[in-house]
Amino acid sequence: MEHQQPREEPSQSVSRALPLVYAAAALRMVFPVVILPLMAVRLGRELFGQLSLWLVWAGLLGLLIEGGFLAAATRHVVRADRAQRWHLAQQIFTARCALTVVSAATAWLAIPWLEPQADAGQRLGYTLLLTALACGVGWPATWYVQGSAQLQRWARVELAVYALWLVAAWALANSLQAYLWLQCAALASLSAMGWVWVRRDLSDGSSSLFSRPALVPGVRLGSAMLPVSLAGAVYSLALPAVASHAMGRSELGTYYLADRWIRALLFAADPLYQVVYPRIVARFDAGARAALRYASRWALAAACGGFLLWAALGVLWPWLVQGISARLTTSPADMDLDHLHSVLLVLGLLLPMLSAWKFFGYWMLGSARFDHAYRLAVVVGAIVGLAGALHYAERGAVALAAVALTAEFAVICAAILGMVWTHQRKAS
Repeated sequence: MEHQQPREEPSQSVSRALPLVYAAAALRMVFPVVILPLMAVRLGRELFGQLSLWLVWAGLLGLLIEGGFLAAATRHVVRADRAQRWHLAQQIFTARCALTVVSAATAWLAIPWLEPQADAGQRLGYTLLLTALACGVGWPATWYVQGSAQLQRWARVELAVYALWLVAAWALANSLQAYLWLQCAALASLSAMGWVWVRRDLSDGSSSLFSRPALVPGVRLGSAMLPVSLAGAVYSLALPAVASHAMGRSELGTYYLADRWIRALLFAADPLYQVVYPRIVARFDAGARAALRYASRWALAAACGGFLLWAALGVLWPWLVQGISARLTTSPADMDLDHLHSVLLVLGLLLPMLSAWKFFGYWMLGSARFDHAYRLAVVVGAIVGLAGALHYAERGAVALAAVALTAEFAVICAAILGMVWTHQRKAS
């Protein structure tokens, strides 16, 4: 009898899937909320700005390796049988091998920007480190555990890895290189275990994950959403990289820290989105309007929660500063906390905006009718973000935060207009 792990179907209660998933998400939040401020104190503003640039580039190249498969493949996994899922796994694995080579070449070109003083030998070592970091970001098999509704079981693995990483970072990350290597080890472990999970669930032992015939179909599968991921990175991850030509490292570090805090609060809802997305897809069996009503209920609740979080940033900030200062063994005098707060209040407006919009974005993806509108919206946001970063970066972190907010708003407006245009065109 063929072996296949049992899986929770999208029709089961959301509340049953969330506790362990949110426990893992809570550990992930510790890094931007606690560990990154600790690293800012340990390294100082200038060196922390350098660390921020490394993490930005790792995220950008990780998106290249991810290949757009989280968006493109998840909706196929929801309805695919075991054989079809294995075929998808071969396509994605093979395509990511090719994308890793492209990422390594890009990392080699990026090193002079990251480490201008590096000689030829150091450049090779830095390239390997940056590529390894990108692989940790881009290789996880999230597309499979999300689409097959196994996030609850996978969360146990994440809990173990993130707990070990947290302890190691707190105890050992006393330099830029130490933090980067610890992150590399943790994320690479998660990626490797994820693909072992995929093979255990799907493989019958007669074929391998790497398959040359699967390369072209795999690249084609992700090609629709890879440009979306890369363009979307322009107004999220890439803004600090683009702005670094005009911003000092300390100002860059301030923006990055504020951005990571806000993104951490947004990412805290990722387990909910990951659980709800397959259910949105399943609601399309009853029609697009039924799926939209379902997504809208979640969006309204998320908008309210996001607004409350933003308000809390203003009300609770003095208490947060006292709490952080009391728990750090090194004085945070090198951190401009008032300036950080100003950046947080601007970026914090993303909390109600994006918390609600993500549910509508997943409805767009799940419908398969508005892919062109989705891609166009992200490209519009990339153009707005890139132009704003080039023009306003010299004005500092608050101005860059306003650029990020404007870019996200442009995405939402373009998506709505694109959906209206698509609907009218198909109706006619």
